[in-house]
Amino acid sequence: MPLTVRLDNETEHCLKELLAETGQDRSSLIRQLIRECWQQRQPSPSIAQRIGGHPESFLNTLPPGSAEREQRRRRLGQTLTARQAERR
Repeated sequence: MPLTVRLDNETEHCLKELLAETGQDRSSLIRQLIRECWQQRQPSPSIAQRIGGHPESFLNTLPPGSAEREQRRRRLGQTLTARQAERR
């Protein structure tokens, strides 16, 4: 798709420097810069998304309802109380 852009002197100077440094033609460089800008604006994937999702074996070992906050607090409290009792 053809595109015409008017650049001010400072922006044109920046473009010329980038072209000289990279050795790319104008179209390739501008496409690359647009893609990079677009990618930076995308939300970062979560850790689970980066590793391909939650491991099924991990999810299958959790007791039903354990993902809920109150259930987690209760289980954590039980674990901490048991550890304190073991130390005595």
